[in-house]
Amino acid sequence: MSAATPASGARGWVLITGASRGIGRAAALALAGAGYPVILWARTAADLDEVAGTIEQRWGTPVRTAVVDVADPERVDEAAAASLEGVESLRGAVVNAGGGIWSPLEEMSTDDWRQVLGPNLDGAFHTLRTALPYLRRRPGSQIVGLASDSSYNSFAGRGAYCASKAGFLSLLETARREVREDGVRVTALVPSRVDTYFRGKQPGSRPEALTMAEAGEMVASVFALPPRIEVREIQFSSLTSSFGMFPEVCATEPTDV
Repeated sequence: MSAATPASGARGWVLITGASRGIGRAAALALAGAGYPVILWARTAADLDEVAGTIEQRWGTPVRTAVVDVADPERVDEAAAASLEGVESLRGAVVNAGGGIWSPLEEMSTDDWRQVLGPNLDGAFHTLRTALPYLRRRPGSQIVGLASDSSYNSFAGRGAYCASKAGFLSLLETARREVREDGVRVTALVPSRVDTYFRGKQPGSRPEALTMAEAGEMVASVFALPPRIEVREIQFSSLTSSFGMFPEVCATEPTDV
């Protein structure tokens, strides 16, 4: 765990899970660039150090990190004790950590099932359980959950992933019902394909998809809303890609307007 500049600043700390790569990293950069001090959780120390170093060099925004597998409740407790030390409240939590394994149900091993459900659903629960007391102390705080078009579409061969993402949406809605009276807002971001490292891919392999930076900016845009506004869900995709399991007419690469 590393900590830089213990003061949280006027904007308040934001906890981001899965922050070392992909959408989590992009969200961390977008929020830090907007002036939010960030607490970054992920499983890989070297990648976390790179993100923290980039933030410190570009903006000097306060940043803390903790190496943690959110599927493990004991490691979450340890990460919280270290990275939230001295933090009275959170301005937000971006629940993003997760992964996917594609396999037909009859061929999927129990270990593979747990490898998907562990971070995607158990990890979301562990993160929310930890973050909610801090969020309740700051009216107008914001939870952003990274869901998927697989939350609504049961793709063949993606049983574990689709089940975890559908359950995640339900978990977010339960959280909303429990914390809304305290002024905590909950937003589900539901993107289609994003050009990330997901399932071993390399950025650039899906140029038609949303970029990581675009997804990160969507996260930051929710935090920029006036404090009385709660946007409950945003479904979004690239114009050059489709949303869900059915083919759609896609635009050619749009130009700036």
